[in-house]
Amino acid sequence: MPLTRDEAWKIILAVPGAENRLWFNQPSGFLHDRFLAKVHHKEEAVTLQVGSMEMRDMMLEAEPALFYITDHYRKFPFVLIRLKALSKKVLRDILAGRAKQLAQMPPPKRPGKAVAKPKKKAAKPAKKAPGRRST
Repeated sequence: MPLTRDEAWKIILAVPGAENRLWFNQPSGFLHDRFLAKVHHKEEAVTLQVGSMEMRDMMLEAEPALFYITDHYRKFPFVLIRLKALSKKVLRDILAGRAKQLAQMPPPKRPGKAVAKPKKKAAKPAKKAPGRRST
């Protein structure tokens, strides 16, 4: 039976450790500070980031009825998973596999908070004494 958007979202958030965060102003599931998946805001699909472009291409070739991409995702390692072809078990299995990959990755590098240094004031040119001419 196809999944609804609400069912898919609940399954994404049910992944142990998953957090609801905004990503590109859309509710998204994150795990270990990395994007996991989201219910696409326009397509009837779940957006999933995969490990590489090669993995994405393999998934698209192996299961074209389940996985697809739009022009927007051509240059990125993401797949869209059709809700109409998706069961709860399949989505749980896909997310569990991706969660395992994310758990093995080092934490994302975050730039340290830079301490603001006070700006030095530019030295003002010395005022000339009145009545004196420069030579």
